[in-house]
Amino acid sequence: MMKSSTSHQKNILNTVICVLPDNRPVTSLQLVEEFEKCPINFQPINKTYDQDQDADLWREKMLIGKRTTRYLCQSKSEGLPGYIVETLKIINEKEIIPGGFSQLTRTADTEQKAWRKKQLVYRLTKKSSAKQAVTDIILCSRMRQAPDGFTLAGDINGILVCFKKSPVPHRPSPSIPLRNINDLEKTIENLKLQALFQSQDHEYVQLSSSYNLSPKRAAPKPFMYSTGTMYVHTDVEGVPFLLNPGLKQYNTHVSKHHFSSIGSTTVNGS
Repeated sequence: MMKSSTSHQKNILNTVICVLPDNRPVTSLQLVEEFEKCPINFQPINKTYDQDQDADLWREKMLIGKRTTRYLCQSKSEGLPGYIVETLKIINEKEIIPGGFSQLTRTADTEQKAWRKKQLVYRLTKKSSAKQAVTDIILCSRMRQAPDGFTLAGDINGILVCFKKSPVPHRPSPSIPLRNINDLEKTIENLKLQALFQSQDHEYVQLSSSYNLSPKRAAPKPFMYSTGTMYVHTDVEGVPFLLNPGLKQYNTHVSKHHFSSIGSTTVNGS
């Protein structure tokens, strides 16, 4: 009872998702044996587009025992980063895979053989260089041609596999404001000037003719020293002066004779 309720809720969710428009590119594909065990971030295609019937791709009649089933799952967020599914193709099970295409060899939930008689292959391409990508996949059980807006990939055991391709949107480069451009030009010019100065090997600076060599203010006058106040140190400093005792007996005589001679001297014409 619980399993039936969960399955019903997933079917409702899948129906709502199919109704809502989603033009994002398909990025990855998986195949499962039970659509309830679809990998996370994948959506199972378990109902046909035209009849709303079981979209099993194995479609082998079993009278006794468990029925084998295969369900295709698609994702728009998982897979190889930066790559999207560009196109789909149906080939025979033992046919050589075309160049550039990938295949699903095992079921994601039970690791069982993926296909019987026919198989689906897909081609990945870089999103940055892609012009168009697969944006939706539908399965049809009654229609013999793809509905409007879809491309027929082929037939797998009576089920038509159709896909829609849409242009891949590419975001334009953000425009740079004029003010930022002017600031960038000034920065580049400053870098050029710095590189020019650093590349010069001169050890001097070349001055322009308008450069003023005179100082902006007069130099201060030098401090003047007076030699009269300078303290002079000699080798006889601190030694007392004494007259030789042998000269003392001549001291009085010499002095008297000296002064008497000076006093008797006359100047002519006075």
